[in-house]
Parts: sequence; C-alpha cells; structure tokens
Amino acid sequence: MTRAVTQAKHAPESKAGSKQGDKLPRLLIEEWLPAAAIGVECIRERSTGQQPPDKRLHVWWARRPLCASRAAVLASLLPADFPRDTFERLLGFGHSSQELVRIRQLMDTGYRVEGGFNCNRAFKTNLSSKHLDAAHAAARKLWGGDIAVIDPMAGGGSIPLESARLGFKTFANEYNPVACSVLEATVDYPLRFGPVLAVKARKWAKVWLERIEKRLAKFYPEHRFATVHAYIFARTVPCPDTGFDTPLVPDWHLLKRKGEDRRVVAVPVVDEKKGTWWVQIKEVGRGAGQIRETPAPSYGGGKGISLFTQRPIPAEYIKAMAQQGKMKNALYALAIKTPQGLKFQPPEEADENALVAAEKELSKLRPTWEKGNTIPTERIPVGDKTGDPESKSRGNDLPLKRGQNHWSDMFTSRQLLCFGTLVEELNRLRPEIVEAEGDESGESVVHLLAFGLDKFANWNAVLSSWNAPWGSARSVFDRHDYAYKLTFCEMAPCRAGVGLSWATDNSIEAWEEVARLPAAESQTLVEISQGSATSLAHIASGAVTAVVVDPPYDDNVQYSELADFFYVWLKRTQGHRRPEWFSTYLCDHGQEAVVNTSRFKAKHLKTKDAKAEARKFYRNLMTDTFAECRRILRDDGVLTVMFTHKKQEAWEALFASLIRAGFKITATWPVKTEGWHSLHQAKKNAAQSTVILVARKRPSGAGVGYFDLVLCHS
Repeated sequence: MTRAVTQAKHAPESKAGSKQGDKLPRLLIEEWLPAAAIGVECIRERSTGQQPPDKRLHVWWARRPLCASRAAVLASLLPADFPRDTFERLLGFGHSSQELVRIRQLMDTGYRVEGGFNCNRAFKTNLSSKHLDAAHAAARKLWGGDIAVIDPMAGGGSIPLESARLGFKTFANEYNPVACSVLEATVDYPLRFGPVLAVKARKWAKVWLERIEKRLAKFYPEHRFATVHAYIFARTVPCPDTGFDTPLVPDWHLLKRKGEDRRVVAVPVVDEKKGTWWVQIKEVGRGAGQIRETPAPSYGGGKGISLFTQRPIPAEYIKAMAQQGKMKNALYALAIKTPQGLKFQPPEEADENALVAAEKELSKLRPTWEKGNTIPTERIPVGDKTGDPESKSRGNDLPLKRGQNHWSDMFTSRQLLCFGTLVEELNRLRPEIVEAEGDESGESVVHLLAFGLDKFANWNAVLSSWNAPWGSARSVFDRHDYAYKLTFCEMAPCRAGVGLSWATDNSIEAWEEVARLPAAESQTLVEISQGSATSLAHIASGAVTAVVVDPPYDDNVQYSELADFFYVWLKRTQGHRRPEWFSTYLCDHGQEAVVNTSRFKAKHLKTKDAKAEARKFYRNLMTDTFAECRRILRDDGVLTVMFTHKKQEAWEALFASLIRAGFKITATWPVKTEGWHSLHQAKKNAAQSTVILVARKRPSGAGVGYFDLVLCHS
C-alpha cells in the first residue's frame, strides 16, 4: 500500500482530469472521515462475544463490519460540508468520535473504564428521523432526486444492508449462488415480511424436528440424567506391524480451559493381544485417581505412533491409507451436560451399537437417496483449498489428499444418514408450509429452515472438532479453509442432544435480529442480481450515484471452493425455488475474481508461473469489473472501495485495475476493522486494517497511465 501510494504522488497530472476534478463538488468522504472512531466501533461490533446478526445468519467469509459499511455508503453520498456531528449520530456513535477513541485508548493501556463505553454498539443504535431527513435532503441537493447505490460484489450483504437501512435505493449483485441465497435472506426478507416471519419459521422448525426425531432418535441413545453435548472421534489407520486400527490423536486433552487448573484427558488403554483400545477419563494432577502427566500424542508433524508397538507410522503411509479408504473413525469419548456441569465419559455399548445401526440404515437408504439426489454425490474439485491428489507439493492435510473425493465424504455414515433424513423431511414438509403460509411467505420459511440445516452441517461434519480450551464444539469454518482434523466431534440432531434445534433456533434468531435492526422508514427492497460484476447489463449507463464495493482480496479467500460445502445442500433444499442459482453441478469457479493457482497449474509446470498467471487473471477481472462500474456510474458519481491485504502484489493489482479502468483516486482512509480475536484475519492482515479508497471517473482520453491522487490520508 505505502509504495503504491508513494509512486502515485509523483504521477503526472492531466489537465483534463484536473478540470473535471474542479467541477465536481467535494464529498464528505473525500474531505473527512472519523476513521479512528469507526475502527473502535468495528472492533466493538465483533469483540463482545456475539457477532452482529447478519454474520450469525449463515457462513460467508470476510464480511465487512456494518459500521464501516455504513460509513462508506453515507459519506460517499453526502457533501463535504455536511455537519460532522450529525454524520456521527447517523453512524450510530453513542459518543463523539473523540470520546470513543479516548475511551478505547484508556482501555488499551489496561485502565478499567467504569461501565465501558456506556452506549450501544453503533449498528444497534436507533436512527433519528430528524438526522435521516437531513442526510437525504443534503444528498438530494447534491445529486438530484434519483440516488442509487450498488455493491456489484455484494457477498454476504453488509454494504447493501446498510444502504437499505439508510433508506437509499440499493442494488446488490453477486457471482456466487450461496452468497445470493444469504443476500436474499439478509436484505430482502426483513423488509418484505418483517419479524413475523421468524414466528412462522419457529413453528415449522418444531414440526420438522418432531418428524426427524421419529426417524433418527434410535441412532442417538439417551443417557440418564445427562444430555450428550458431543461425540468425540479419532481417525485410525491400520498399524503397519499388527494390522490393528490405531488412533491418530495429536492431543488427548478433553478439557484444558485457560485460567483453570482442572485438566481432563482421555488415557488410552491397549489390549495388544485382542488388538483393541479404549480410554479412561482422568484428571491431570497429584490427587487420588489422577494422573501426573498428559498421555503422549499418537500423532504429530504428519507422522503417527502405533499404540500397539510404539513405533512411528510414516506420513506417506497415513496418506496412502486415507486415499485407499482404509482410514476409519473411532468414537472414544463423550462430552455430556449434567446438572453438575460438563463431564466426559467413554462410549457405552449402546453408543457403539447405534453407530453400527446407523451405518446399516445408511447402506439401505443410500441407493435410493443417490438416485433421488438427496445426498451430495458430487466430486470435490481440485483447488487451492481442496488439494490435488497428484501433486507432490505441500497441502497433505487437504481433503483430496486424505481420500475425501466426494462431498458426501465430508460426513460419517451417521452424519450422512442424519442430513439425508433432514433433506428428505424438509422437502416433504415444504408443500404443507406453502399451503399454510402462502407461496412467498411459505418458501421464505423453508429458506430459513434450510439455513438451519446448513448451520448444523458446519458444526457436524468430519472437519468440525472438539475445542478443549473452551469445552465446546468447533465448526468446520472456524478458519477459511478445509483444514483436516485428526480428531473431530459430532452433535446429535435430536433426543440425546439439541443439535438441530440449536442450529435452527440460532439461524432464526439471527434473522429476526436483522429484521429488527433500526432502519429508515423510507426503506425500499434491495434489487438482487446474480452474475459476474463484469457485466451488469440490467443497469443502464450512468444510472448509479455511488458504487460501494468490498471486492475479493487477491488470494485471501477462495469463495467458490468453500461455498461448495453449502451449495450441495442448498441445491437440494432451495434448487426448486431458485433454479437459475442452483442448476449447475457446483458453484461456478471459472470467472471468480480471486488468485487461485490451482486453476492454472495444468498450463504451467512451475507453481510460481501458475501463480503469476492466476494473479494476471485476477487483475484483468478486477479491471473489467471496475470498467463496468465506470459505465453504470454517473459522470459525477463516486466509486468507494474497501480493501484489506498485507501483500504488496495485491495492492498493486488493485491500483493497476482502477487506473486501467479509468479511475483516479481522490482519498484513502485506513480503518482498523480486525481485532486480535480474529485469528484468521490477524494472521492474514498485518495491520488488521481495511483501507477505504475513494475514486472518481477519469475523463475519456486521459490515458491509461494517468493517476491523479488529489488527497491521501495515511
């Protein structure tokens, strides 16, 4: 970022561009933005233990905070002389920007501020009609009566949601069908149906749960005076010397909460003659019945150690067993909730028998389900995040290198039985819901229930895991990848646990909170379109006042590769309603604006050459996208881009794309949007900051190399 901006300062100035720039009225975002205070609110938004409701509705990756999104939209539409205190109120600040920053600085020094900020998080603050009227009046005076905002790469919908909440006409375009499905529920249903839809969804969720309980309860045995919180499994491979299945466990801890002395472990016990193993549950300590040291891991650094011989198991052997289908799963512990708190125990005979029964039931149903397209038989494609079984490079922990060749392989037999039943019963229930609630409302209820299924899948696959430091389950997408788990956990959908009920309640509650967010009375429905941002044919040239976009960040997130996990289920629960979104085999990967090296490896022997080609492809797509933004933008309109990346190449690609598309940058604002709690973002982005770039159309004929940086705030 720094180098690109520095170079821009020395670029020659075009007289034509300067003349046009003199004619354009300056916008608030070009003169001033309370960036530090927005950063405070962005971190508050995400660090209170509960994400904003739009982030909890359904997984989507790298969403921007609502506060930063609102600031980018509103400041792009208001004149430079708009009252700054009114602007801060419209952002939802409970104090002045200076006071918010002062409080945050005190907290950062370790000083305990009585009552903290003593105000709502910005996104939850009521919007004053007086202040909204003032903003709309100022915007109309500046632009005229026909104001329109578009996010051409809308993702999960933070930007269009905030634009709609402010009462502006809003368009949202998105390439990925899963994101479109999230968009529809986030920015359309709340305005169309209001919170009453949540009441209907809860009613039908209970009916759905009752029906699947009748079919699945026998596969999840009850435990007296306790509820199963999670079943904890280990991967096993045949011991190279004995042939007995031996577990690959990196850490035998079941509980080791930070700040607590209590540590609970599973201690493996081996019968070498019978070739079996089981565990005893022990606490670590020096008291009676406790063990002094944690059992040694049976896996680490890609290699295993056999419980039966204590000899090493090579990494290549483990990989070969996985690809040959000889890697199995073994249930070794249960986390149970009791009146006395969370406890652990080895599986009982009934638990083991239930797994066998579930496997038999799946074998019976699977041919019909595969023929009827109930479960996902689609192959997992080669990718940066899914792996390549033929490649000898890094990534041995990716699905395709571990023998997971189909999306159904992301689930154990019992998990797949569960999800096949959920899909089947939801599709059977759908006509009843539609008949009772009407076509539009009924289908929207089914949509929210489908999100409950997706959420349950995210917490109930072989890539979900047990989080010993927290004493809870951890989802598949706790990071932006398919990191392989040697130990994983499973939640019961019914009876023994509350998995499906929790997932549907959580999704519906999040949606209801979105529907109840404070908003202008003048809200209009967001117009959603699905397709490439390089071709927005449904929007006339010069029709848009402001393009506000949070584009894909180079190679940060491989959206389509990750979204396929949900696509295969949404296709089966929502494909009837949105065939234009869910008619393809998987998400369309080909024209996705990301740097994905795997898509170019067939053309190049060297990874660095494939990477260079992928980055060129990304840069060209971004150039085409910004060129299309230029077409639909008014001559006096504004393009505001939110971008986060630590790599110089990513920034150079962004700047080059903007310049080639015919824009000049007029302001930049760094906003700290990522706190240290965000493990993935903290690692990916050194400064944990989003930079908001403001750009205007460069007049035709100014030349591709022209770059006029009128104002740069660093």
